[in-house]
Amino acid sequence: MNLCPFCLGHGYCRKLTTDMVTDAELADPGFIRDLRNFAFGLPLSCYDWLDGLNDLYRDYPGRIIGPDGGEVLLDMEQFERPNICYWFREFCCTPCPPDITPRVRKEARNRVRVLATILRACFPADAQFWGLRADNDNQPRRLGPIASD
Repeated sequence: MNLCPFCLGHGYCRKLTTDMVTDAELADPGFIRDLRNFAFGLPLSCYDWLDGLNDLYRDYPGRIIGPDGGEVLLDMEQFERPNICYWFREFCCTPCPPDITPRVRKEARNRVRVLATILRACFPADAQFWGLRADNDNQPRRLGPIASD
């Protein structure tokens, strides 16, 4: 991305912003399912995710905005743990089975928040519909017994 002369001096685009992932989004199973399935579709192995995530965050030309409207620096130390590749294997390199309701454990909440925020920032077109479902009548419904005369 080429920056305008004004933004070039700052090193980032002042108009390009991404909202940090909220607690409500982390509590939404549909959002977590879509996030995991998107991450599964990226060409990264569990051993490459940490470097790939750091590279995406480093190369993002905009700003991350927190709930208060101010700029936020993401805590990448969430991923500096022994054997983090096993967590990436389970969360990012395994598709979310359709018959389970995905949840984020309390211990992993901030880690998932950082991961989701970076992916949302770098892939906004893909992330804009995470957690949203069509609200139409095309889905089959289970009907109760039909009353007969």
